[in-house]
Amino acid sequence: MSNLNKSAELIEKLLDAQIDGSEKVIAKRYAKLLNEIRLELSKVFEQYEKDGVLTYSEMAKYDRLHKFLSTVNHLLSVNYKDVKTVVYGALESIYKEGYYRTAWAIETDSLSKLAYAAVTADVVTAMIENPISGLTLSQRLEKNRTNIIYTIQQEITRGLVEGNTYSTMAKRLKESIEVDASKAMRIVRTEAHRASQSGQLESAVEATKKGVVMLKEWGSMEDERVRHGKSNHRKLDGEKIPVNDLFDDGLSKGLAPGQLMGAKSASSNINCRCVLFYSIDKITKPDAKELEGMTFEQWEKERLKSSK
Repeated sequence: MSNLNKSAELIEKLLDAQIDGSEKVIAKRYAKLLNEIRLELSKVFEQYEKDGVLTYSEMAKYDRLHKFLSTVNHLLSVNYKDVKTVVYGALESIYKEGYYRTAWAIETDSLSKLAYAAVTADVVTAMIENPISGLTLSQRLEKNRTNIIYTIQQEITRGLVEGNTYSTMAKRLKESIEVDASKAMRIVRTEAHRASQSGQLESAVEATKKGVVMLKEWGSMEDERVRHGKSNHRKLDGEKIPVNDLFDDGLSKGLAPGQLMGAKSASSNINCRCVLFYSIDKITKPDAKELEGMTFEQWEKERLKSSK
């Protein structure tokens, strides 16, 4: 088996592990958030309820409602800051794994030294903030933050107007927060997949620039979940093209899974599980026999040491 095939398999395993780890951390963040909001809600019930009911009129006195909502908004904002840190850290790690392991595979398969350099922070930031669906990741996270703040405010106000009990209000808040947590999980999976595919693609593009001409082949999961409507990823399965050419799924065009652009590109990218496989078309660089049999760990130490 070529190192390109080996690296692709390992990258997918590392990607799955990174996603699972990130999702667990995010789930803990949201569980903590829910407990904190429940605690604040219990405090105002304890202080201002009458016969188990907390009314809007009671909370409207002395700016109590505004103060309570401000506290809740602060908790939501802190949670989003934490989640953003988790997501960005995971994407950086995933992109680098894809880039470096593909670089190792290309050099050791082609026996060519291609002067790969360490990935810079600017490159990672540009990849993360690439506005694939019209908004940057920061903008999408901010949009979700604004939406959940509005939703929670509406639920709290509604509960007060209706004279709901603590348990009823707490249940509604839990449901709203769980919906927001699921959105965060979907973002992690979609963006992690894009980061992995981007890292591998950029490595192949760099190789092509330096004389090892690469081809990319679209691979779907070949199950019933693969897109097959206007955005048709089944028809792309097995399509092999030069690394700088665009794939066309019928709705959007792009360089790789997770990178399809267009007015309706979200439906082409969200939850996409397709991957690219790479192969060497031709080699125009001199051989470097010393790379033969070099492991990734050896390659990383020797080939990147001067650029880190």
